[in-house]
Order: sequence, then C-alpha cells, then structure tokens
Amino acid sequence: MDDSVKKGFFYLGIVAALYLFFSYILPTLLKILGFAFKVIFHVFIWGAVAFVVVLGAVYVMKVIRKEN
Repeated sequence: MDDSVKKGFFYLGIVAALYLFFSYILPTLLKILGFAFKVIFHVFIWGAVAFVVVLGAVYVMKVIRKEN
C-alpha cells in the first residue's frame, strides 16, 4: 500500500475513534459521574440533617439538666 493511503486510513481511524469517544463513551462516563455525585450529595445532606438533629438533642438535654 502507498504511504499516503496508510496515512489516510490512520487519520480516518483517529476521526472514527474521536467520534466514538464523544458520541458514546463520554456521555456514558458523564452519566455515571452525575449519578455518583447525586448519591454522594444525598448522603452528605442526610448526614448533615442527622448531625443537626443530634446537636439539637444534646442542646436540649443540656438545658434540661441545667434547670434541674
């Protein structure tokens, strides 16, 4: 095969690989990453809510003990 034909197929392969990457692989990775961040965010929010509830309970217990 001629060297220019090999180079043409090489560049065509690069274009095809880039097309597959941007059309299929990158959106899938972004969906997975978005799902992971969503799960982490929900865990963080519920952990913060539990932390605030525990702090509130501790504060109420301190106030009740101080009054007695």
